[in-house]
Amino acid sequence: MTFNRIKRWLFSLRFGIFLFIIMAIYVTFGTLLPQDLPPGHYLDSYRLGSLIIALGFHQTYSSWIFRVIMVMFLINLAGCTLKMIPSQQRRYRQDYFPSPKPDAENLWRDDITSDELLDLLRRKKYHISEILHEPGTYHATRNRWGVFASTITHAGIITIILGSFIGNYFAQEGFFNLMPGETATFHQEGFSVQLQDFYMSFREDGSTEQYYSDLLILENDAPVGSETIWVNRPLRHRGMMLYQSSFGWASRLQIKEIETNEVVFNQFLRNDETTFFQPAHLTVHLFGYFPEFQLGHQGMPVTLSQEERNPHYAVVLYHFGEFVDSFIMNPSQRFTYQGYEIGFAESVLYTGIIYRKDFGYYAVLAGCLLLMAGLLMAFYFYPKYILVRQGELYAISRQNAWGFSMWLKRILQQLKEKEGERS
Repeated sequence: MTFNRIKRWLFSLRFGIFLFIIMAIYVTFGTLLPQDLPPGHYLDSYRLGSLIIALGFHQTYSSWIFRVIMVMFLINLAGCTLKMIPSQQRRYRQDYFPSPKPDAENLWRDDITSDELLDLLRRKKYHISEILHEPGTYHATRNRWGVFASTITHAGIITIILGSFIGNYFAQEGFFNLMPGETATFHQEGFSVQLQDFYMSFREDGSTEQYYSDLLILENDAPVGSETIWVNRPLRHRGMMLYQSSFGWASRLQIKEIETNEVVFNQFLRNDETTFFQPAHLTVHLFGYFPEFQLGHQGMPVTLSQEERNPHYAVVLYHFGEFVDSFIMNPSQRFTYQGYEIGFAESVLYTGIIYRKDFGYYAVLAGCLLLMAGLLMAFYFYPKYILVRQGELYAISRQNAWGFSMWLKRILQQLKEKEGERS
């Protein structure tokens, strides 16, 4: 196969459709399979686990196969676009005017003169030119620049894909939890965020409707702004995006010495966290905090909602690693062990925030704007040509020819009705 034949195949519509189908099939597997789990999960859970890993279905959007498909699609789309541009430039020239199709409908009306029609088209922002070698023949054109709609659309798609590649390779992302009063610092970007408050809203049935983080933005330890974020409403500052992701409860464990009534240990524990109290060689494991406590199946504690209607703690004690006892207790209860009183003073909500700095963000945004501009041009601002000569009137368009013809018929009818009203 010669180089020219290879190039024609790479830049052909047929190859583009083939790549699009392969891409759709590959992405379908990525949608159906859970992503980014350890390879052992796929080997244990699926009969074809080794094939899933070999083909990158467990990391679909970052696998080398997907990237090769996307690069080939980019090459094909760029080649197809470059092939179209000379034709579009030719059709954009002022001397270009397409001929009507042999079966095109003649829309001429004997009750309207050419002058009336041309005046109407001028009011509709059509450019009128008389053909010198054909007296009485006029070309009316509008939206010549619309011939570049497909090029702009393709450029938008290419820019979006390139921006996505840049984002995947160079994005800075991570996750952190914050309790009220705590601060997360982004040294490279030169700012910090401090959680002022975290709270929820609830539906009538008690289920969580939304959760909110009130964030204070600091630069050089001085406040420069504040923002409340929730799911689907992130904070953007200095190129960093902060997304509300999750929440949890942290409970303050307090241990008092009974003899002196002095608090000797004070620490927040999240659900399923453990701490060690050295004086009594005691390990305290907070199995969970249950805001609306209820015993579930097999006597396991569950919460009906996140509203604090019947709060309880499930706690397990160990001494030198050996199980001592377990308790389910409400906030007012305490238990004693070797001269110490153990309980929980309060529980507070904390927020989970995903941060991401996507260096391809502006490229993707620009690509989306180009894509929308190209689609608007293709559907609403496509080139329109009207041929006018004695006894002939043709609406010519490569897009929506039927709709364009119906529009011209309608404005001609409206013109005649207005003349009738004036007379």
